[in-house]
Amino acid sequence: MEPIALTEKLARAVIEQSPDGLVICDQHGVITYVNDELSSMSGYGANELIGQRVEVLVPLDATARHPDLRGEFLQTNASRPMGPSGDVRLRHRDGTELAVAVALSTIHDASGRSVVASVRDISERMDQERRLQISNEALALAAERERIARDLHDTVLQHLFALGLEMQSLEMIVDNSLTARVTSAVDQIDHAIREIRTTVFTLGSAQRHGSFGQEIQDIVRQATRVLGFSPRLVIDGAAELLVPLAVRVELFAALREALGNVARHAHATEALVEIRVEQDLMVTVDDNGVGIADNSLGKGNGLGNLAARATGLGGTFDIRARATGGTRLSWCVPV
Repeated sequence: MEPIALTEKLARAVIEQSPDGLVICDQHGVITYVNDELSSMSGYGANELIGQRVEVLVPLDATARHPDLRGEFLQTNASRPMGPSGDVRLRHRDGTELAVAVALSTIHDASGRSVVASVRDISERMDQERRLQISNEALALAAERERIARDLHDTVLQHLFALGLEMQSLEMIVDNSLTARVTSAVDQIDHAIREIRTTVFTLGSAQRHGSFGQEIQDIVRQATRVLGFSPRLVIDGAAELLVPLAVRVELFAALREALGNVARHAHATEALVEIRVEQDLMVTVDDNGVGIADNSLGKGNGLGNLAARATGLGGTFDIRARATGGTRLSWCVPV
C-alpha cells in the first residue's frame, strides 16, 4: 500500500472512532461528510445528512441567521471554539436539542475550501453543573434561614419576653379599669411569642451534623415541644444511602414546615411521619386533627413553601383530608 493511501486510511479510522462528532461542509453549507458519532448524536444516518445543508442540525430559532454566521466565519478564516457554556445546541432528528461544544476550522481539498466542525456532547456536564448550582443555592438558602431564625430567637423573642414581664408587673399597680386591657396585651404578647417560636422551629437549620436518620429524629423531637405530643416516625433504611445532599436540605426544611403546620392548625393529638425511598423519595405526614376543607387545599398555612420546595426538585406536593379524619400531607421528589 502506498504511504499516502495508508495515511488516509489511518486518518479515516481515527475520525470514525473519535468520541466526538465530526461534520464537514463545503463553502455553501452543504454536508459532505459525517462520522458515526455525529450520526448517533443527531439521530440521522450518514446518507441522510450528506447533501443536506448543515442548518438541518441547527435549532429552528437559529436557522434563519445561521447562513450569515457561516459567511462571517469563512471571511475571517479563524479557527474557534463555541458553546463551552452550553449556549450552542444540536437539533436532533426528533426535534429535541442537545447541549454541545463546537470547534470550527477550515481545510482545503480538491473541491475547494470546506468547514470542519468537531462536536462534543456536553449535556451530562451541563446537568452536573446545574445540580451543583441547585445544591449551592440550597445551602446558601439554608444558611440564610438559619441566620434569620437565630436573629428572631436572640433579639425579637428576648425583647418580647422583657416586654411581657414588664406588662405583667403593671397589672399589680394599675387601676381596675385598666387591668383588663393590660391582661389582654399580655395575652397578645404570649401569642406572638408562640408564633415566633413556631417560625423559629420552621426556619431552623437543615445543616446539622449527623446521619440522615438522626437529622430526621432531631426534627421530630423538636416538633414535640410545639405539638404537645411525640409524632410516630417510620424511616426506610435505604434513604440514608439514596437521598443526595441537595434533596436532604429541602426535605429537612419541608418536614419542619409540615410539622409546624400541624402544630399551628390541626389541633391534633397524634401524627405519623413516614419517609420511604423507591423510585422517588416519598414523605407523608398524617394527623388526627380537624382536617382540611376541600376549598382550602393549597391555600395559606405555609403550604405554598412546601409546594415550591417539591416543584423546585421536579417533584409534587399534595394535602387532603383523610377518610378516617385528620389530614394527610404528601411530599414526593425524584432521587
